[in-house]
Amino acid sequence: MIPMQRRGLFTLAAAGAVMGAGLAAPTVLRAQTQLRTLADTLAGDNRFREFLNIITRGSMVDKFRQAAPMTVFAPIDAAFTGAPAGLIDQLLGGAQSGENRNDVDRTRLGALIDYHTVPGMLRAAELTGDRRLRTTNGADIALSSANGRLSLQNPAPAQQIAGFGAAGANVSARPAQVVQADIMASNGIIHAIDQVIWP
Repeated sequence: MIPMQRRGLFTLAAAGAVMGAGLAAPTVLRAQTQLRTLADTLAGDNRFREFLNIITRGSMVDKFRQAAPMTVFAPIDAAFTGAPAGLIDQLLGGAQSGENRNDVDRTRLGALIDYHTVPGMLRAAELTGDRRLRTTNGADIALSSANGRLSLQNPAPAQQIAGFGAAGANVSARPAQVVQADIMASNGIIHAIDQVIWP
């Protein structure tokens, strides 16, 4: 009688251990595969410091943490070297002595940031052919794909209603190239680009 009870206890303990391990495993797997938000993903990648600064100064960080999926064409830091002289500083509140660095042009910064975002989650494999995408600021962006390369540009500089002004007419017409695609986040996807795209 005693051996039977021991065997029963052993069987129950073993079953509990197996069940416990089975319950713990998914938690470990979830922790390993959990993605960060778009905002945190950008912050964790040193290539996007300038873009993240613009997002932060434009008070739009929460937008990049929200649940709604979004595709972000994020300019890498080197992309800002081709910006019109002084324009970024002007948007961020001025760089000249005597100007107030806190006087951020949030309306135009918002229009610029929104011109780099598209609603929904679009992987590189879905961005094929030549077409236009409607950005979150309401203006279109032209997409071209050829030989496995993706490029984007403003299809009609200074003619779109984008809440920014005519900056698109004053910059290089060279399209932005996607230099790294499909950087995944919990609420969207990032494609790194080598040029700022001006609305």
